[in-house]
Amino acid sequence: MNSSTAANSDAPSRSRLSNDFDLLRRTPFFSGLHLDVIKLLAYLTVHRSYRPGDPLIEQGKKADRAFVLINGSVDVSVLHRGNNVILQQLKEGDFFGELALLAQFDWFFTIKAVDNVEALIIDRATFQKVLEKFPEHKDTLIERVIQLRVERLIDQTSFMLDKFLSSDQKPATALI
Repeated sequence: MNSSTAANSDAPSRSRLSNDFDLLRRTPFFSGLHLDVIKLLAYLTVHRSYRPGDPLIEQGKKADRAFVLINGSVDVSVLHRGNNVILQQLKEGDFFGELALLAQFDWFFTIKAVDNVEALIIDRATFQKVLEKFPEHKDTLIERVIQLRVERLIDQTSFMLDKFLSSDQKPATALI
C-alpha cells in the first residue's frame, strides 16, 4: 500500500471545483475544449497526494486512470532486463496515463513521485461518462489522446537517445 490519500469528498467544495476547473483549462490537453466538458471532468476528478518514492503507476498492474500533476514531479521508468531505466521526468501541469482512458491493458511503465506530489485522477469510467454526455466532443478527445501519446513517444525517444549518445559507449549503427 502506498501513502496516497484521497483528498476529496462526495460533494466537492466550490473552491476545489473552481480550482480543478482552472487547472484543467490551463492543461494543454484540455485547453480549448468546451467549458461544459471541462466542468464535468473537474467535478468527477479525484485528488491524491503522494510522498517521494510513492508509485502513482506500477508496471504490470491494470491501467485504468490518467493523471494531471497539480504540483511536484515524477519519474517515468521501465524495468527492462532487470534494469530500471528512467524514460522521462514529468512536472506540474503534465497530463499522463492517457491511453488508459481508451483501452484496457497493463501499465508498461512505472511512475514514482520524485518529491511531494498532488495529482488529479481521471479514471476510465469517468472519461467514458464524459464521452457519453458529450458525444459531439468524442472525436476531439480521442484525437487528443492519440496526439499526446505520439508527442510523448517522440519526447521519450529523444530523451533515451540523448542518454545513449552521451554515455561512454560507442553508438550502434542500427538501434532497431
